Amino acid sequence: MDWTALTQDIVTAARQSFSDLFARHGDETFYAFALYTDEDCYTVVPAANSLEQYQAKLTELGEADPQELAYYRWASAEWAYEDYASAPFNPICNRLGAACAVVSGDAAAFAAFKANVHQAMIGALKLLDDENFFGQRRDGALLFITSSDADEAEAMEDRSATILNPPASCKAFLERFDAAE
Repeated sequence: MDWTALTQDIVTAARQSFSDLFARHGDETFYAFALYTDEDCYTVVPAANSLEQYQAKLTELGEADPQELAYYRWASAEWAYEDYASAPFNPICNRLGAACAVVSGDAAAFAAFKANVHQAMIGALKLLDDENFFGQRRDGALLFITSSDADEAEAMEDRSATILNPPASCKAFLERFDAAE
């Protein structure tokens, strides 16, 4: 697989999806933008959440303990804009599915494939950030990648957040579950 081309394709798809989000919900205050995958890396899709949607979720929940608050704030599966306008990612997912099938029987090849997919996702968010795609929405917003596989999600999030964000905002994110305990 051409990893540089994959990264560029993710940039293009993310630009389309997030642009649609901004066009429809641009009055909201976004605090996180993510790309997520599954444990086999045959999908990549966008996710985002805003303070307004997070507050609405908290109102819906009623009383919640600090651990639940951290979960609902940072788990992309709970976000209002998970898998939002993701049609531009369909060709990417098709390619990843085919590539995953080729390496699935070889543990070393699969591990390399997975690491490369994660790196392409991080690279795509970095390229969007470097081109100032998020503009003023980037102020106070965190960028990271994640997975629907709970066993690997937190490590992926922490590693990518460290790469993609200023140290001060990253520090608070890295401590998101510590403070909730």
